[in-house]
Amino acid sequence: MSTLPQPHHESIYAQPRYCDIAFDNRDLEVECGFLEYLSRNLGRGRLDSFLEVCCGPGYHMRRFAGRGVRTYGTSLSPEMVAYAEEKSLAGDPGAGDEATGSSGTASFILADPRDFSLPEAVDLAFSPCGSLQYLLRNDEVVAHLVSVAKNLGRGGLYVIEMEHPAAFFGYPRMHPRQWESEQDGVHVKARRGSGHEEINPITQIMDLEIILEISEGGATRVVRDSAPVRVFTHQEMRALVKLSGVFDWVTTFGALSITQPFDMSDGAEHMVPVLRCSM
Repeated sequence: MSTLPQPHHESIYAQPRYCDIAFDNRDLEVECGFLEYLSRNLGRGRLDSFLEVCCGPGYHMRRFAGRGVRTYGTSLSPEMVAYAEEKSLAGDPGAGDEATGSSGTASFILADPRDFSLPEAVDLAFSPCGSLQYLLRNDEVVAHLVSVAKNLGRGGLYVIEMEHPAAFFGYPRMHPRQWESEQDGVHVKARRGSGHEEINPITQIMDLEIILEISEGGATRVVRDSAPVRVFTHQEMRALVKLSGVFDWVTTFGALSITQPFDMSDGAEHMVPVLRCSM
């Protein structure tokens, strides 16, 4: 399997349990409801199969699997894939098994986001947490879009959670993201960025540092990693989607919520393109 040629916070994702504790703060009921609504109303009118690209612990796919949906998750991290598989096999409550009592399937795949294949075409694909930021070149973004489209087929939707461009243009919202989480006696402080990253105005690339401070069993240790990431603007992303030739741009939301437009309001914390496969 090929992989990305540049660093992509491997040291952070090689700590899957602590990443899980740090990032397990999403409202999955709302977010999965949003994704299902899009698939049923803007896609094929159903959600029988689902792909989570760069899935991490597989929050959304395990939640959908608990509702009887066939789900797939791709990751660049072998440690994260092994961890997500273990949680899925254990019937982790976070997967939402309590939702319907039905059981779908959850398959985790170690894969390059620029070139991968699933056993079947899915109804909806979702990329969470700004994962496209690791695709630094235009040709990588186009290759990724083409690969996702091949695993969707005509009419399937691709929903991408990206950073709001305002975070990089000097607006007051530009600040480091810091938070704390605790689970089973393990306390994790996480910080993403410093708020003072220098963005190369030509390449639109900056070095982003992620820090996990882990307190467990009376001891504390710090995992720190830095990697180059790309900043995307709205118009640029639209142009790349058009260049790919495999998607139509349906709409853009400002969060994983059908009530939040993509604008400059406080509620628009992200840029969430909704694409429909045209091939």
